[in-house]
Amino acid sequence: MMSTISPVFSAEPSLATFVPAFETGFTPWDISHLFSVFDSSSSLDDPIPSFSTHDVAPTTKNITDERKKKRKLSNRESAKRSREKKQKHLEEMSIQLNQLKTQNQDLTNQLRYVLYHYRRTNTENDRLRLEHRILQDKLLNMRQVLMFRQILERSSTNCATWPCDNNSTVVTVQQDPSIITNHVIV
Repeated sequence: MMSTISPVFSAEPSLATFVPAFETGFTPWDISHLFSVFDSSSSLDDPIPSFSTHDVAPTTKNITDERKKKRKLSNRESAKRSREKKQKHLEEMSIQLNQLKTQNQDLTNQLRYVLYHYRRTNTENDRLRLEHRILQDKLLNMRQVLMFRQILERSSTNCATWPCDNNSTVVTVQQDPSIITNHVIV
């Protein structure tokens, strides 16, 4: 014969407080006022008991206060969860920041290593190019000296002829070695 009903104006159904009620829908505080007619302190002259608003108001006020307290508690818990979530997110971002800083430092070190070897290789290439140019100049000078010696050796004859670099040029020397002419053989 007793059942439970949830408050009608509850903001959150999970925080609803179940209040026992009779099948008629009256709550215990309503019933207590109804039975106050049979209370010994009531007068027999007045068959209808008088209900004052201050009797009902404290119970309504208590219910409202309870709801406010529950709402405040719920808000505090929600705020606490929100702060914890924010703190957890901040810690995760801090960890990620540290990982990215470490990764960035590793990549910077790798880049420095590659740049160092690039510069070193580039310097070595420049040195080798210069050495190549010097060796080509020496070779050219040696060929010229060799040709000049051959010219001097053959100068005893009237005319000296011999092929040069790519067999397309023929050098002919007459009686005077200072006169050298190039002839192209086709």
